[in-house]
Order: sequence, then C-alpha cells, then structure tokens
Amino acid sequence: MSWLEAIPVILVSAAVLVLPGYVIARALSLRGLWAWGVAAPASVSAIVLASLGAGLLGIPWSVLPVLIATLALAAIALVVARFGREPRAARIVRIRSRRTAAVVGAFALAAIVFGIQIALVVGSPENISQTFDNVFHLNAARYILDTENASPMSVGGMTSAPGVTAFYPAAWHAVVALVVQLTGATIMVATNAVAIATAAVVWPATVVLLTVVLFGKRLSVVLSAVLLSGLLPAFPLMMIDYGVLYPYLLGVSLVPAGLAAVIQLVRLDGDSDVIPNATLVLVILGLIPGIAVAHPGALVAWILLGMIVVSIAFIGFLRTRPERRRLIFTSIAFGVLAVASIAAWRVLRPPAEARGWPTEQTISQALGQALTLSPRYELIPLLVAVLFIVGVIVAVRRRRRSDIVALVLMLAVITLYVVASALSFHPLRDLITAAWYNNAPRLAALLPIIAIPIAAVGTAAVVAKVRAVMRQSPVRRSVVVGSVAVAVVLVGGQALAMAQAMQTASAAYAYTETSPLVSTDERDLLERLADEVPEDALIIGSPWTGTGMAYAFADREVVMPHILMGVSPDEQEIMDELSRSGSAGEVCEAVERSGVDYVLDFGTQEIHGAEHAYRGLERLARSDLLTMIDSEGDAVLYEITGCD
Repeated sequence: MSWLEAIPVILVSAAVLVLPGYVIARALSLRGLWAWGVAAPASVSAIVLASLGAGLLGIPWSVLPVLIATLALAAIALVVARFGREPRAARIVRIRSRRTAAVVGAFALAAIVFGIQIALVVGSPENISQTFDNVFHLNAARYILDTENASPMSVGGMTSAPGVTAFYPAAWHAVVALVVQLTGATIMVATNAVAIATAAVVWPATVVLLTVVLFGKRLSVVLSAVLLSGLLPAFPLMMIDYGVLYPYLLGVSLVPAGLAAVIQLVRLDGDSDVIPNATLVLVILGLIPGIAVAHPGALVAWILLGMIVVSIAFIGFLRTRPERRRLIFTSIAFGVLAVASIAAWRVLRPPAEARGWPTEQTISQALGQALTLSPRYELIPLLVAVLFIVGVIVAVRRRRRSDIVALVLMLAVITLYVVASALSFHPLRDLITAAWYNNAPRLAALLPIIAIPIAAVGTAAVVAKVRAVMRQSPVRRSVVVGSVAVAVVLVGGQALAMAQAMQTASAAYAYTETSPLVSTDERDLLERLADEVPEDALIIGSPWTGTGMAYAFADREVVMPHILMGVSPDEQEIMDELSRSGSAGEVCEAVERSGVDYVLDFGTQEIHGAEHAYRGLERLARSDLLTMIDSEGDAVLYEITGCD
C-alpha cells in the first residue's frame, strides 16, 4: 500500500479522534479553539466510556457503542449549557472571522507537514516499529478485534492467566481497532494512521488551546504555536521512535487541553466571564477518563501540572485576604485536591521491577539538554530553542501571573527530566519520577507541552520587534538583510536537527534481512500464514524472535502474544523438550493438553540482542514430530504431526 492509498485511513483515524468530541464540545457551547482543542480528549473519553459500557453489557466493540456514548455525553453537555450561565465573553477562544482563514490554514498546513514528517519516518504504511513494546501494541489491537471487547478490564487478559481480570490502559488500541473495522485496513496500516492523526491533528489542537489560555489570542501567538508544535523532536516524534510508546503518545497529546481547562477555571488573570465554571468543571471531569486510560503517566503529568496551577492560584487567593467563610471553604477544597493528588502520585506507579531504568548522564548534561529542548537527539532544534529563550525573557520581564505560571510549569518539567536522567540518589529519584518508570524519555516528552507556548510568545515578540524596527526607514534595508541572515541560520539548524532525529527514528521501521523484530523473510512468511494455518490453530515459538507477531499479521493465535508473560506447564514442556530425543511421550501429552498445532522458527536473533534458550525449539528440522509446511530464508513454519 502507498501513502496515497493510506490517506483515507488517516482521515478516518482523524475523524475517530476528533468528531465525537467535537459534537460534545459544541453541545457544551464551546466554540472556536476551545471546541477544536477539547475535541480529541473528549473523543477519547467517549471511546473509553463506550468500551467500558460495551464490555459490561456484552455489546460487541464497534463504532455503535461510541455513537451511543457520544450522544449520551452530548445530552449531558446540552443540559449543563442550558442551565449554566451563558458564556457572554467567549471571545477569548474565538478568532475573529477575518482571521479564521489564517488559523484554519495554519492547522491544515501543520497537519500536512507534520503528517508527512511521520510518514517519512515510518517509510511505508505497512511498516512496523521494530521494537520490544510493539509486540504487545499490535497484538492488543488484534485481541480487541477477536474478542470484540475493548474494555481496559478485558485487554489485559491477553497476557494474563485464564480467568484473571487485569486492567490495561487500552484507549490507543481501542481507537486502532475502530479504524481497522471502519476501513478494512490491516492493523499495521491503522496503527501508523492513528499515530499520524495524533501527531499532526490532535497535538497541535491541544497545545494551541493551552497557548491561547496562557498568553491570549493574538494572531501571531496562535499561528506560531500551530506551526511550531511539531518541530521539537522530543514530542511527538520521539514517542514513535523510542519504546514504541503509542499509548503515551496519545496520552501526552491530550494533557494540554486538560491543563488549559484548569488554568481557565482558576482565572489566573481575573477573567471571570469567559466560560461558565460548570462548563469548565464538566470539561475537566470529562477529560479524565480519556487521559487516564490513554496512559496513567499522562494522567499523573496532568495532575502535577494542574496542581501547580491550582497552588499558584491559591496563593494569589490568600493574598487577597478573603472573608473567613470563603477562606475556610477554599482551603478545605485545596487540601482535598492536594491529598488526592499525592495519593494518585503514589498509586499510579508501575511495579518496582518495571521502573529500574538507570540514569543516562550528568546533571549538567541533562540540564543543558532540557534548556535547549534537545533531549536524546544530538542536534539542537535551533529555531525553536532560540524562540523559546526569547519567550522566557519576555515572560520574566512582563511577570504577569500567566507568565509566572508558564515559567513555573516549565521549571517543573525540566526538573522531572533532570531527576530521571541524572539524579544518582535512587530513593529520591524513585520518589519523584516513579510514575514515569524513572525513564528519562518519558519525562522529555513533557517539555514541549510548555515549551511550545513559551516559544510562541517569543515568536510574537520577535515579529513585533522586527516590524517596529522596519518602520524606521533609514535602517530598513539592513534590518531586512540581518533578519534574513539570522533566519537562514536558525531555520538551517532546525532543519538539520529534525532531519537527524527523523533519520534516527526511521531506522526502527526499516524491514531488512536483520531487522530486530521481524525481518523481510519473516514478514513474507507471516503474510502467507493465514492461507497455511487453520483459524483454530495455536502456534508456539520463541517470543523474543518475533514469532508472536503471527497474531497481529495473520490472525492466528499464538502461545505468547507478548514477550514478557507466563505460559502453562504444558506449553513450557513443549518449549523445553519438543525437539529433544527421548521425550516424545511427555511432549505429545503436553501437545494434546495445550492444543498447540504449529511451530514458528525465526532463528536465534532476538529483540534487544538478548539470548533466551528454549531447548525444545532448537534444531527443529531434526525432529520426527514436525513436518515443515513453509519457509522463507531462515524463517520456517512447522506442523506438529508426529503426535497424531
């Protein structure tokens, strides 16, 4: 499939992520950038609630439960909008008609440019991320399609023992499954399409909303935020490179909208007539399911950043010397929020064995990377970094409350990144960043949430300064020449940084003879598997070599659809003894009880260069129990025939 043929799948992905929430936002009387910025988070919440409801009621997963959830949420929104105070001053979120075309055009341009950027990294719509986590992500989408259940209480069952209920944040996989159902595309194409829609449509919309709420609706600020949103390698690009962290990509993309609602609710600059409090409270509560089930780490990030905003607002409230009753009520509310946030900070942590990521560098190196917005990748994104520094200077000089909030938020995410990346005292490091696995790239992804709005302010300041100087005719020519020269240097540096990051990321998607997860030979064999293996068959193979991808590629059940999961004693017996002489009796009994029918042999190359010996899956060609069905290079499919 070509990218031209994949465009309808990308458009459907964008529609799934935007349209349900946009209907809900409009029903809530939100307009303009608020409706656009809230649309995707509200859509994900509708999808999450639909998946939970459908799972409980036994309704097969499809677009129908999403439509029902959307209509139900829209009805609630209409009631709130009807009985809430009219948003008389919705002007802050609406761009005047004569400038609407410019903003819409900027969003369209950003979607095209940033979409092409991701497409170039992926290479082909059918390519997959050749990474450890992708075994689970692709197979989880298949599991939803097979079980017709996208509930987060069900998807974890793919890798847990039979009868065990295991929560897994499956919003991403539910969306991918919907796209597969609506378009007929493969899971691989749908996954790439949803990634493009998230990076090129969802992220710009939410971060621009946050920018407008923090710094106002000046056209130069809005346009700058739109066009800069995809120019930091730390996010969203790094999330399709490292990991691969598809759920975190979705979750972090939703955070700016939730943060914008919190900032608007506390009225940092005393603006009390923009959107009714009831509407904002409903927005905040309504976005929580989407953020939480997209990724708990994104929820903790939103809680942290939101509590910083609330704390600053509470300090400002105390300085007004309010009356006693109001002081008591507000203090109690703040205390409850603080306790709940601390509890969430402690509870929403992965197990200790999953957060053992080591430090990567010194504190000075980590701080330098954070301040230049260049974590993980070698080159500095020069244009955005310089505009960010200018924005910081502007904010420090103005010292409005929103400026202070932005600076404190930026300081918080920088601190998190430095701690995860460089703090050698593990107990303190674990206390602060455990919610993100103590993993520096996950914290690096939070930097652009605040950096983009600040860089947009810097851009507006530079534009205003150049215009002011240009009005001085005696120096106009020299200003033009100097501005062009500086712009060429900055844009050139930015282009080099993005090109380097894209080249690095693209290596994870290349099909080669030695690809770490699925090689070209293995891919070719997997694509024939559906014609050679019955639908009710069960396949075994070393999960570390990529054999588990038979589930996603060919819709054939595998013993281990994820690399890190347990197996039954019979399945372990087969993996340990199948090809060993003298063990046919016990192995055949295990085969009979487990229902294993086929074996995939993808050689000895393992993901991450690991080495895991399964003695029963070695030297399979010598076994009298097996018959070769098909092969492609070193990839071989066997059927267990000697136990009949």
